Amino acid sequence: MYKWLAGLTVLLIFMSVGEHRGYSQTARQDTLRELMRRIEILTEEIEKSKLQEVADRPYKSYRGLGPAASQVYFVEKSGVSLAGYGEVVYESFANSYEDGTPANKSDKIDFLRNIIYLGYKFNDRIYFNSEIEIEHGIAGGGGPGEVAMEFGYVDFEISPHFIARAGMILVPMGIVNEWHEPPTFYTALRPETERAILPTTWRANGFGALGNITDDLTYRIYLLEGFDARKFSAAGVRKGRQSGAQAKAENFSLTGRLDYSGLSGFIVGGSFYYGKSGQGLTNALGEALDAPVSILSFHAIYRHRGIEARALYARTQIGDVADLNQVLNLNGQASIGEQQYGYYLLLAYNVLPHFMANSSAIFSPFVQYERVNTQAKVPSGYTINSANDRTHLVWGIQYKPISNVSFKIDYMKRTTAARSGLSQLNVSVSYMF
Repeated sequence: MYKWLAGLTVLLIFMSVGEHRGYSQTARQDTLRELMRRIEILTEEIEKSKLQEVADRPYKSYRGLGPAASQVYFVEKSGVSLAGYGEVVYESFANSYEDGTPANKSDKIDFLRNIIYLGYKFNDRIYFNSEIEIEHGIAGGGGPGEVAMEFGYVDFEISPHFIARAGMILVPMGIVNEWHEPPTFYTALRPETERAILPTTWRANGFGALGNITDDLTYRIYLLEGFDARKFSAAGVRKGRQSGAQAKAENFSLTGRLDYSGLSGFIVGGSFYYGKSGQGLTNALGEALDAPVSILSFHAIYRHRGIEARALYARTQIGDVADLNQVLNLNGQASIGEQQYGYYLLLAYNVLPHFMANSSAIFSPFVQYERVNTQAKVPSGYTINSANDRTHLVWGIQYKPISNVSFKIDYMKRTTAARSGLSQLNVSVSYMF
């Protein structure tokens, strides 16, 4: 491309010199001006060709990741890729709980996270990709913030059907865990099912493979570090994530996922997780505790002419819970849930085309219904805390002036079987690049 433009420039210069012979001074000046105009046009074309990789940068999911996290795969030449996202969230809480008890909970605003995706394309087969997170506006210093690796892995593409991946990997479950950039989902906060049952952001060290089975069917399967059952509680398994940080490796897990996109407008799929979580724990008799954890999840997304619907269901089963409770000194209603589940349904509709037919902006009212229970079943001798059986009804609006920037406002009505729900208003601004 550049050689062709340079050659054309030289040709124009020689042509102009030939045209100057026998011309008047005025004619020569006109010719020179015309030559300069042509050179300016060529310069603009060269600049456009240099910037084409940036100007044509696509924002779409690839290899299971969100649009910003996928940017390294769209680099045309070997080199560095830089992308990211962030969000600021304001939460305003109701004055009282569901049963009328005063809440006395202060409203808060938080620069929740700022993310940098740093990747490197070695060649057309080998890529490095990483996500570095700064939470709550600061890191360390006794404050709530932290800096953490959300993932960091190497891909080696044997073929489109088999891509080897190793490093710190996102567990391929649910909708939000791999696709957690805020402009890609509607609510100001991540769905509770994908925080308590599928503990987003959920990552672990390990290796595995991904690829296309057919054009419409993709898979991912990994062998990863397991949970650490020492951190399980009645609130779920979230604190049992080891997140690749000097993780105990006595027990490993297997996880996998299938996605099918062959139905018009639909993406449907399922995922599983199975692994022991004892990590060296023993019971009162000195016997090793396996504490196996199995999770199944099913999801569907439908998009058509401004309509988007999402559905997700996840269920967890944990073994050896009675022994775990004894070892961890969990009594009464504090038992770990042997069975846990969560699901949500969301419906959104972009109404802007009815008012501004040619606008690329999005203005989508939405509603989401969700139910989560982290103590659906407990061992004999323990009691269920009905506050862990909770329902959320969220309604709100997402406005995106461009696809990479999102403004959200929603109201979350929280109810529980114990009448202890605390409703709240949420406002957020988020971005990705």
